[in-house]
Amino acid sequence: MTIAEHIYAIGARDHKLAMRELKPLSGLGFEARAEFWPAWMSVVARRRAEIAHAMVELAEDNVDLDFAQALLWMLDDDDAEVRASAAEGLWESERTQVLHRLLDLLRADPAPAVRAAAAVSLSRFAYRAQLDELAEGDAKALRAALERVVLDQRQPLEVRRRAIESAGYFAEDDEIQRQVGLAYAGDELLLRESALVAMGRSMLPRWLPTIGQALADASPALRYEAARAVGEMGEDAQQLLPKLTPLLNDGDSEVAFAAIWALGQVGGSSAERLLKQIAKSEDEARRQAARDALDELSLGESLL
Repeated sequence: MTIAEHIYAIGARDHKLAMRELKPLSGLGFEARAEFWPAWMSVVARRRAEIAHAMVELAEDNVDLDFAQALLWMLDDDDAEVRASAAEGLWESERTQVLHRLLDLLRADPAPAVRAAAAVSLSRFAYRAQLDELAEGDAKALRAALERVVLDQRQPLEVRRRAIESAGYFAEDDEIQRQVGLAYAGDELLLRESALVAMGRSMLPRWLPTIGQALADASPALRYEAARAVGEMGEDAQQLLPKLTPLLNDGDSEVAFAAIWALGQVGGSSAERLLKQIAKSEDEARRQAARDALDELSLGESLL
Protein backbone atom coordinates (compact mmCIF):
# COMPACT_ATOMS: atom_id res chain seq x y z
CA MET A 1 0.00 0.00 0.00
CA THR A 2 1.36 3.43 -0.94
CA ILE A 3 1.47 6.34 1.51
CA ALA A 4 -1.47 7.96 -0.31
CA GLU A 5 -3.53 4.76 -0.17
CA HIS A 6 -2.72 4.37 3.51
CA ILE A 7 -3.87 7.92 4.27
CA TYR A 8 -7.09 7.41 2.32
CA ALA A 9 -7.72 4.26 4.36
CA ILE A 10 -7.13 5.69 7.83
CA GLY A 11 -8.78 8.97 6.85
CA ALA A 12 -12.12 7.41 6.05
CA ARG A 13 -14.83 8.75 8.35
CA ASP A 14 -16.10 5.30 9.34
CA HIS A 15 -12.60 3.88 9.96
CA LYS A 16 -11.72 3.07 13.56
CA LEU A 17 -8.15 4.32 13.93
CA ALA A 18 -5.62 2.00 15.56
CA MET A 19 -2.30 3.31 16.80
CA ARG A 20 -0.34 0.70 14.86
CA GLU A 21 -1.74 2.16 11.63
CA LEU A 22 0.23 5.36 12.18
CA LYS A 23 3.63 3.69 11.98
CA PRO A 24 3.89 3.93 8.15
CA LEU A 25 3.88 7.73 8.59
CA SER A 26 7.09 7.52 10.62
CA GLY A 27 10.44 8.23 8.99
CA LEU A 28 9.08 9.78 5.80
CA GLY A 29 11.58 11.50 3.54
CA PHE A 30 11.08 14.92 1.98
CA GLU A 31 10.41 13.30 -1.40
CA ALA A 32 7.21 11.75 -0.02
CA ARG A 33 5.48 15.12 0.26
CA ALA A 34 4.15 15.06 -3.31
CA GLU A 35 2.27 11.88 -2.50
CA PHE A 36 1.45 12.66 1.14
CA TRP A 37 0.02 16.16 0.87
CA PRO A 38 -2.83 15.74 -1.66
CA ALA A 39 -4.00 12.60 0.11
CA TRP A 40 -3.76 14.29 3.52
CA MET A 41 -5.79 17.32 2.48
CA SER A 42 -8.48 15.09 0.99
CA VAL A 43 -9.29 13.89 4.51
CA VAL A 44 -11.90 15.93 6.41
CA ALA A 45 -10.47 18.40 8.94
CA ARG A 46 -11.88 16.67 12.02
CA ARG A 47 -10.30 13.38 10.99
CA ARG A 48 -6.97 15.06 10.21
CA ALA A 49 -6.99 16.57 13.68
CA GLU A 50 -7.66 13.15 15.25
CA ILE A 51 -4.80 11.56 13.31
CA ALA A 52 -2.36 14.38 14.12
CA HIS A 53 -3.23 14.20 17.83
CA ALA A 54 -2.81 10.41 17.84
CA MET A 55 0.60 10.71 16.17
CA VAL A 56 1.81 13.04 18.91
CA GLU A 57 0.56 10.70 21.63
CA LEU A 58 2.11 7.64 20.00
CA ALA A 59 5.49 9.36 19.52
CA GLU A 60 5.62 10.23 23.22
CA ASP A 61 5.47 6.54 24.14
CA ASN A 62 7.62 5.18 21.30
CA VAL A 63 11.07 6.72 20.92
CA ASP A 64 11.70 4.69 17.77
CA LEU A 65 8.97 6.50 15.85
CA ASP A 66 9.84 9.71 14.02
CA PHE A 67 6.88 11.68 12.70
CA ALA A 68 8.86 14.92 12.40
CA GLN A 69 8.65 15.21 8.62
CA ALA A 70 4.92 14.58 8.48
CA LEU A 71 4.31 16.96 11.38
CA LEU A 72 6.40 19.63 9.67
CA TRP A 73 4.15 19.39 6.60
CA MET A 74 1.09 19.59 8.85
CA LEU A 75 2.17 23.04 10.02
CA ASP A 76 0.78 24.19 6.64
CA ASP A 77 -2.63 22.64 7.30
CA ASP A 78 -5.56 25.06 7.10
CA ASP A 79 -7.04 23.59 10.29
CA ALA A 80 -5.78 25.25 13.49
CA GLU A 81 -6.20 22.10 15.58
CA VAL A 82 -3.98 20.16 13.22
CA ARG A 83 -1.34 22.89 13.25
CA ALA A 84 -1.41 23.04 17.04
CA SER A 85 -0.90 19.27 17.36
CA ALA A 86 1.89 19.37 14.78
CA ALA A 87 3.68 22.17 16.61
CA GLU A 88 3.31 20.29 19.89
CA GLY A 89 4.70 17.11 18.38
CA LEU A 90 7.85 18.86 17.14
CA TRP A 91 9.08 19.76 20.62
CA GLU A 92 12.01 17.33 20.38
CA SER A 93 13.15 18.37 16.92
CA GLU A 94 16.48 20.16 16.57
CA ARG A 95 16.23 20.90 12.85
CA THR A 96 16.82 24.50 11.83
CA GLN A 97 13.90 24.29 9.43
CA VAL A 98 11.62 23.43 12.34
CA LEU A 99 12.95 26.38 14.36
CA HIS A 100 12.15 28.81 11.56
CA ARG A 101 8.67 27.38 10.99
CA LEU A 102 7.84 27.54 14.69
CA LEU A 103 9.03 31.14 14.80
CA ASP A 104 6.76 31.94 11.87
CA LEU A 105 3.81 30.42 13.71
CA LEU A 106 4.62 32.27 16.94
CA ARG A 107 4.78 35.58 15.11
CA ALA A 108 1.84 35.32 12.78
CA ASP A 109 -0.48 32.33 13.19
CA PRO A 110 -4.04 33.60 13.70
CA ALA A 111 -4.92 30.85 16.19
CA PRO A 112 -3.79 31.40 19.82
CA ALA A 113 -3.62 27.63 20.41
CA VAL A 114 -1.10 27.30 17.58
CA ARG A 115 1.03 30.19 18.85
CA ALA A 116 1.00 28.68 22.34
CA ALA A 117 2.06 25.25 21.04
CA ALA A 118 4.85 26.87 19.02
CA ALA A 119 6.06 28.74 22.10
CA VAL A 120 6.24 25.48 24.06
CA SER A 121 8.20 23.64 21.38
CA LEU A 122 10.61 26.55 21.02
CA SER A 123 11.82 25.82 24.56
CA ARG A 124 14.16 23.14 23.25
CA PHE A 125 15.77 25.64 20.90
CA ALA A 126 16.04 28.21 23.70
CA TYR A 127 17.85 25.61 25.81
CA ARG A 128 20.22 24.88 22.93
CA ALA A 129 20.81 28.59 22.44
CA GLN A 130 22.04 28.83 26.02
CA LEU A 131 24.44 25.97 25.31
CA ASP A 132 25.74 27.85 22.25
CA GLU A 133 24.42 25.08 20.02
CA LEU A 134 22.46 27.45 17.75
CA ALA A 135 23.82 29.74 15.09
CA GLU A 136 24.18 33.25 16.49
CA GLY A 137 21.58 34.68 14.10
CA ASP A 138 19.05 31.98 14.98
CA ALA A 139 19.62 32.46 18.70
CA LYS A 140 19.06 36.22 18.41
CA ALA A 141 15.92 35.76 16.32
CA LEU A 142 14.54 33.25 18.82
CA ARG A 143 15.20 35.45 21.83
CA ALA A 144 13.71 38.50 20.11
CA ALA A 145 10.58 36.61 19.07
CA LEU A 146 9.97 35.20 22.55
CA GLU A 147 10.66 38.55 24.23
CA ARG A 148 8.24 40.27 21.86
CA VAL A 149 5.45 37.91 22.88
CA VAL A 150 6.33 38.14 26.57
CA LEU A 151 6.05 41.93 26.42
CA ASP A 152 2.86 41.96 24.35
CA GLN A 153 0.00 42.37 26.82
CA ARG A 154 -2.49 41.87 23.97
CA GLN A 155 -1.47 38.23 23.61
CA PRO A 156 -3.86 35.66 25.13
CA LEU A 157 -2.77 34.40 28.53
CA GLU A 158 -1.87 30.91 27.28
CA VAL A 159 0.40 32.26 24.55
CA ARG A 160 2.18 34.72 26.80
CA ARG A 161 2.73 32.28 29.66
CA ARG A 162 4.23 29.65 27.35
CA ALA A 163 6.54 32.26 25.87
CA ILE A 164 7.66 33.22 29.39
CA GLU A 165 8.48 29.59 30.14
CA SER A 166 10.62 29.17 27.03
CA ALA A 167 12.24 32.59 27.36
CA GLY A 168 13.30 31.73 30.90
CA TYR A 169 16.39 29.99 29.52
CA PHE A 170 17.79 33.39 28.49
CA ALA A 171 19.26 34.12 31.89
CA GLU A 172 21.39 37.02 30.66
CA ASP A 173 18.42 38.92 29.21
CA ASP A 174 17.54 41.43 31.93
CA GLU A 175 14.19 42.39 30.42
CA ILE A 176 13.03 38.80 30.14
CA GLN A 177 14.02 38.06 33.72
CA ARG A 178 12.29 41.25 34.86
CA GLN A 179 9.11 40.05 33.17
CA VAL A 180 9.48 36.70 34.92
CA GLY A 181 9.56 38.50 38.25
CA LEU A 182 6.53 40.62 37.35
CA ALA A 183 4.61 37.53 36.25
CA TYR A 184 5.23 35.86 39.60
CA ALA A 185 4.34 39.00 41.55
CA GLY A 186 0.95 39.30 39.81
CA ASP A 187 -2.41 37.84 40.73
CA GLU A 188 -2.82 35.47 37.76
CA LEU A 189 -2.12 31.94 39.02
CA LEU A 190 -1.20 30.51 35.60
CA LEU A 191 1.34 33.27 35.01
CA ARG A 192 2.82 32.63 38.44
CA GLU A 193 3.17 28.94 37.58
CA SER A 194 4.93 29.79 34.33
CA ALA A 195 7.20 32.24 36.11
CA LEU A 196 8.41 29.42 38.36
CA VAL A 197 9.09 27.28 35.30
CA ALA A 198 11.15 30.12 33.84
CA MET A 199 13.03 30.66 37.10
CA GLY A 200 14.12 27.05 37.23
CA ARG A 201 15.23 27.12 33.61
CA SER A 202 17.25 30.29 34.13
CA MET A 203 19.29 28.64 36.91
CA LEU A 204 19.83 32.11 38.35
CA PRO A 205 20.65 32.15 42.10
CA ARG A 206 18.56 35.32 42.43
CA TRP A 207 15.39 33.22 42.11
CA LEU A 208 16.21 30.72 44.85
CA PRO A 209 14.45 32.69 47.65
CA THR A 210 11.31 33.06 45.51
CA ILE A 211 11.28 29.36 44.63
CA GLY A 212 11.81 28.50 48.29
CA GLN A 213 8.84 30.65 49.26
CA ALA A 214 6.66 29.00 46.63
CA LEU A 215 7.45 25.55 48.03
CA ALA A 216 5.19 26.42 50.98
CA ASP A 217 2.43 28.11 48.96
CA ALA A 218 -1.18 27.13 49.56
CA SER A 219 -1.62 26.37 45.86
CA PRO A 220 -0.68 22.79 44.90
CA ALA A 221 0.06 24.01 41.36
CA LEU A 222 2.63 26.51 42.64
CA ARG A 223 4.18 23.95 45.00
CA TYR A 224 4.46 21.54 42.08
CA GLU A 225 6.18 24.07 39.81
CA ALA A 226 8.43 25.19 42.64
CA ALA A 227 9.54 21.60 43.24
CA ARG A 228 10.21 21.20 39.52
CA ALA A 229 12.19 24.45 39.55
CA VAL A 230 14.34 23.10 42.38
CA GLY A 231 15.11 20.09 40.23
CA GLU A 232 15.95 22.28 37.23
CA MET A 233 18.40 24.20 39.41
CA GLY A 234 20.19 20.96 40.25
CA GLU A 235 22.98 21.07 42.80
CA ASP A 236 22.72 24.86 42.94
CA ALA A 237 19.48 24.38 44.86
CA GLN A 238 21.03 22.40 47.74
CA GLN A 239 20.05 25.15 50.16
CA LEU A 240 16.37 24.54 49.40
CA LEU A 241 16.35 20.88 50.46
CA PRO A 242 14.99 21.66 53.97
CA LYS A 243 12.02 23.43 52.34
CA LEU A 244 11.60 20.74 49.70
CA THR A 245 11.57 17.82 52.15
CA PRO A 246 8.04 18.43 53.56
CA LEU A 247 6.67 18.11 50.02
CA LEU A 248 7.74 14.47 49.94
CA ASN A 249 4.61 13.80 52.01
CA ASP A 250 2.44 16.41 50.32
CA GLY A 251 -1.26 15.68 50.20
CA ASP A 252 -1.18 16.22 46.45
CA SER A 253 0.54 13.18 44.92
CA GLU A 254 1.76 15.13 41.87
CA VAL A 255 3.54 17.56 44.18
CA ALA A 256 5.10 14.68 46.11
CA PHE A 257 6.33 13.00 42.93
CA ALA A 258 7.79 16.32 41.71
CA ALA A 259 9.67 16.64 45.01
CA ILE A 260 11.02 13.09 44.68
CA TRP A 261 12.20 13.83 41.13
CA ALA A 262 13.84 17.05 42.31
CA LEU A 263 15.88 15.18 44.92
CA GLY A 264 17.42 13.08 42.17
CA GLN A 265 18.37 16.19 40.25
CA VAL A 266 19.81 18.12 43.20
CA GLY A 267 21.83 15.20 44.52
CA GLY A 268 24.09 15.10 47.53
CA SER A 269 24.17 12.84 50.57
CA SER A 270 21.00 14.27 52.14
CA ALA A 271 18.98 13.78 48.96
CA GLU A 272 20.31 10.26 48.56
CA ARG A 273 19.40 9.36 52.14
CA LEU A 274 15.86 10.66 51.72
CA LEU A 275 15.40 8.79 48.45
CA LYS A 276 16.60 5.53 49.98
CA GLN A 277 14.02 5.94 52.72
CA ILE A 278 11.24 6.54 50.20
CA ALA A 279 12.44 3.53 48.18
CA LYS A 280 11.33 1.39 51.16
CA SER A 281 7.82 2.89 51.15
CA GLU A 282 4.77 0.65 51.08
CA ASP A 283 3.44 2.72 48.19
CA GLU A 284 4.63 1.10 44.94
CA ALA A 285 4.37 4.31 42.92
CA ARG A 286 6.46 6.24 45.43
CA ARG A 287 8.99 3.40 45.64
CA GLN A 288 9.39 3.39 41.85
CA ALA A 289 9.67 7.19 41.71
CA ALA A 290 12.42 7.08 44.35
CA ARG A 291 14.27 4.33 42.47
CA ASP A 292 14.12 6.34 39.26
CA ALA A 293 15.43 9.40 41.10
CA LEU A 294 18.25 7.35 42.62
CA ASP A 295 19.16 6.15 39.13
CA GLU A 296 19.30 9.77 37.96
CA LEU A 297 21.44 10.67 40.94
CA SER A 298 23.84 7.79 40.27
CA LEU A 299 24.05 8.69 36.59
CA GLY A 300 24.89 12.28 37.44
CA GLU A 301 27.62 11.20 39.86
CA SER A 302 29.13 8.81 37.31
CA LEU A 303 29.23 11.56 34.68
CA LEU A 304 31.02 13.83 37.13
